[in-house]
Amino acid sequence: MTAHARLSASGAHRWMACPASLTLEARYPESSSAYADEGTAAHELASMALEANLDADAYIGRVIPVGDRQFTVDEDMAGHVQTYLDAVRAYGDGHTLLVEQRVSYASYLGVEIGEDGFGTSDAIVITADGRELQVHDLKYGRGVRVDAEHNEQLQLYALGAFDQYGLAYAFERVRMVIHQPRLGAISEWDCTVEELLAFADSAKVAAELAMRRDAYNPQTGEGLRLQPTEKGCRFCKAKADCPALAKEVANTVTGKPGIDDIEDLTQATADLAMTYSDALGRKMQMVDLVEQWCKAVRARVEAELFAGRDVDGFKLVEGRRGHRAWRDKAEAEALLKSMRLKQEEMYDFSLISPTTAEKRLKDSPRRWVKVQQLITQPEGKPSVAPASDKRPALNPAADLEDLTAATPVAAGVHPFRDQYQGALA
Repeated sequence: MTAHARLSASGAHRWMACPASLTLEARYPESSSAYADEGTAAHELASMALEANLDADAYIGRVIPVGDRQFTVDEDMAGHVQTYLDAVRAYGDGHTLLVEQRVSYASYLGVEIGEDGFGTSDAIVITADGRELQVHDLKYGRGVRVDAEHNEQLQLYALGAFDQYGLAYAFERVRMVIHQPRLGAISEWDCTVEELLAFADSAKVAAELAMRRDAYNPQTGEGLRLQPTEKGCRFCKAKADCPALAKEVANTVTGKPGIDDIEDLTQATADLAMTYSDALGRKMQMVDLVEQWCKAVRARVEAELFAGRDVDGFKLVEGRRGHRAWRDKAEAEALLKSMRLKQEEMYDFSLISPTTAEKRLKDSPRRWVKVQQLITQPEGKPSVAPASDKRPALNPAADLEDLTAATPVAAGVHPFRDQYQGALA
């Protein structure tokens, strides 16, 4: 099993913002999920292909073990990993490309080398002129889009790479690139070496706080302040038991600072209708964090009950039964045939989707162009996003007014009502 540093780069966004979280999380065992293990398998595939100078489809059918799970490389995984391979090879063309490099940034954090402050960079590129250092990171998940700008994980990897290769090259700039092929996204950010070293100073201060023995005492609740954030709490193992997060949730829901318990949400829910725009915006900023806490508490209660421990007021019950399925498809098929059912009565036939058609016609661009003419794709539905989102803002109310003025329609009826009624409800 791969060793994990306490001051891990992947957790830096958490322990830098909330130093006491390192102590609070220490009570929980290391665990993984099928999604995380699948990502590990994809990383292994990418590493093998880069080192062997092969394309990902050369490994289709290969079984990659990860912990107790096994993943078979299929066309889908190979396709996404190939997107990453193509991009990294383009960045590295004519330059030095290093794959799966273990780097240590411990010296910049002021901790002992070997125990803390290390990690593995998926790919490092050193430009031919020796002036630019690149750090590339593959993120195989499809759930959360990650931005490279000021990304703590990549900056720590960059520090480790700079520590390892800085004496041999006169680096001037550092480029950090996050590849998320399943989201069709590449995020890139670069900075000067001086800016990277300035980040190292901030990281060192946070590391010193996080490593203090008195950072947090779970029994007394004393120590450094726990600081809940949407980004930091997302993958924190301790969020179901974090007193600061519970208090933040209660304060957000009730609007009454200092409340530690949520007894009755009826009034809090009713008060939302009277909340002014600025206060409503502040509450909206906390929604993701509140939802994370709810999911974490639910998962923790479920785990306790499955382990045979009591949780006051709750118990395990049998859920809804699953969908019915044939115990033996071949036997069922033979039986139905013996009953003289017609083919259209026995089988469900449906046309392949445009996505499947694109895959099957990928080697025939001219035919694919013809098929594209028969494909339609609805516009995305309006959704709420932070003001910092790069997409342009929509104004459904103004759009409706403009359309009403330009289009004669029956009184009380708008031709585009259905498109916006959900957003205006």
